[in-house]
Amino acid sequence: MKISVKRTISSLVLASLLALQILPYLPQSVQNIPLISTLKKASLFNPSSVDAVGISSMSATLSNPRLSFYGLVGTTITAGDTFGSIKATGTGGDLDTKNLFPGDSIIIEGNTSNLVASISSNLNFTLSTAVGVTAAADAYMYTPQGGTLKVLIYTASDIPNNGSIEVLVPAPATNPNDGIPFAETLLVNGGFDTNGMTNANTACPAGFVAGTKTAGTGPGVPHKFTCNNTSGNPIGLGTPLTVTIGDGTKPLINPAPIQGGHTRGIANVFGIGMKTWSTSNGSGSLLSDGVAKVAPVEGVLVTARVDETLSFTITGIDSTVGGPYCGLTHATGITTTATSVPWGTLNAGYVADANEAVQKLAVSTNAASGYKVYVEENDQMGLEGATCTGTAPSAGQYTFGASSCIRDVGIGLISHSTAVDWTTPTSVFGFGYATQGADAYIAYNTGGVYMARQFADQQGGEDKYATGAEVMSNIGPVDASEVFVCYRISIPGTQPAGYYHNKLKYTAVPKF
Repeated sequence: MKISVKRTISSLVLASLLALQILPYLPQSVQNIPLISTLKKASLFNPSSVDAVGISSMSATLSNPRLSFYGLVGTTITAGDTFGSIKATGTGGDLDTKNLFPGDSIIIEGNTSNLVASISSNLNFTLSTAVGVTAAADAYMYTPQGGTLKVLIYTASDIPNNGSIEVLVPAPATNPNDGIPFAETLLVNGGFDTNGMTNANTACPAGFVAGTKTAGTGPGVPHKFTCNNTSGNPIGLGTPLTVTIGDGTKPLINPAPIQGGHTRGIANVFGIGMKTWSTSNGSGSLLSDGVAKVAPVEGVLVTARVDETLSFTITGIDSTVGGPYCGLTHATGITTTATSVPWGTLNAGYVADANEAVQKLAVSTNAASGYKVYVEENDQMGLEGATCTGTAPSAGQYTFGASSCIRDVGIGLISHSTAVDWTTPTSVFGFGYATQGADAYIAYNTGGVYMARQFADQQGGEDKYATGAEVMSNIGPVDASEVFVCYRISIPGTQPAGYYHNKLKYTAVPKF
């Protein structure tokens, strides 16, 4: 009989123990019943009575891993100045310009944000605009660097409905929520500034909503960001979950280098904690936890200088190849070289193609404002090189005082900067040119069939740089831009015999 009673009692005890073990796995609504909640604490599987399991996989990524800049003014920056200097000693985390880049937005005490224009030395920099308020030596200056912190976990245990995720971000010891990346004295005192964030600046996984955000106060009291499961269902084991802290409105501000204890190029390493909880806003029973590392470090300033470049070439054109040029085939025209337009023996009047010649001009430049190409002649084509005084014949078609010359083409208002349609070369005599190409200043077919101009006559005092006198131009950089210069010559039947010549000079002018 005694043995039977003992067995009964043992069976009841064992059954009770087994019943206790299943309590943590009952629906959350049942677990919340006061009696059940109390009995659950005796369970061997109660998450609150044992250490939480580690998160199975976790990573943390900074969208901008560059350390913020924080330094002190070296020499007083007077209102109206654009020159700044950094103090090489003292409580600044940055004691030189190696963490300050052109284009950075810098705030100097008492002033609004300004852009760094250039870095002139290890201690000196220039600003894009002058400071409005004088900043004395030892005034602070800083460039906040920040962005988002993205934390990814794969859950190691279920997160019940109304459970939560908590992300713990190290907080600096000094003003951890004001947006200023102060330089702490020890790495353990450093951390991220939350820049006045609220829960609205936290992006949670699908099925979760941002919960309470609590600003940290320094070492041991980190910033806390939470996401609450409102999906109505538990989130199963092994589910990938991503929490993003910071956004375009409120970026998470990275730490500045530690005062005196930071080596350039060596990252400052911080631990980002993540926990999952049985109830909202990081409360209830701890289900799982883990720590990932982030390592902000200085950026690398990559510099290079590109020289101003200009390439200008003149190329001869074979009359039997290519075309048409300026509307003409030039099949029986004159073949030019880079340095000559050899008309040979001219007959009176004009024969299509035979009185035509072409050269190609090509320009390449990286000039930001483009380029212009001008052309001038030393004089009009004088017989045996005689001087052709003035810009037009003193009599007839070829008489210039005591000299005979092949005149520049004479059509009404034509000049070296104004083009006129030269469609009747059999009766309108002289030497002139038209142009063809995307960069031609006056294309041959603009307003006519063959829009021709004279060459600027150096002897006659004409200015090749006059408005509209350019041969080709562009308002931006170009790579091998080409224009064809189409020369035309026509003489009257009474032109004196002999050898006529002059010289042309092209000038390419980049506009940097």
